[in-house]
Amino acid sequence: MAEKPKSQDELRQIRELLFGDDKRDIDTRVDTLESDVTEDDVRALNEEMLSRLNTMDQTVADNAANASEQLSVAMGNLTSELKNLGGQLNETNRKLDEERERREMLANGLRALADAMIAPAAD
Repeated sequence: MAEKPKSQDELRQIRELLFGDDKRDIDTRVDTLESDVTEDDVRALNEEMLSRLNTMDQTVADNAANASEQLSVAMGNLTSELKNLGGQLNETNRKLDEERERREMLANGLRALADAMIAPAAD
């Protein structure tokens, strides 16, 4: 029959002799698996983030194109409205000029009439 180990240290040495190589192999395999899993997780996370960034980039580009189109339409509308207002202003100025000339002619006519009426009475 085998002797009992006398101390914990002896027991540890016996375990190392019996199971040491297997334990180191298992530890190495576990470390490798953990590393692979971690790398896969990081790679998957990186791919997900890149996908999200690409989606965000596309959204920003779409929004910028939409805003640019709306701005172009608004500028076209404002330009058209300014042309219309300019035309209306020119027409109003023309009418005011005609009215001023008509009043000037009327005033001149009334002065001439007044002069004609006053001159014979003074003689």
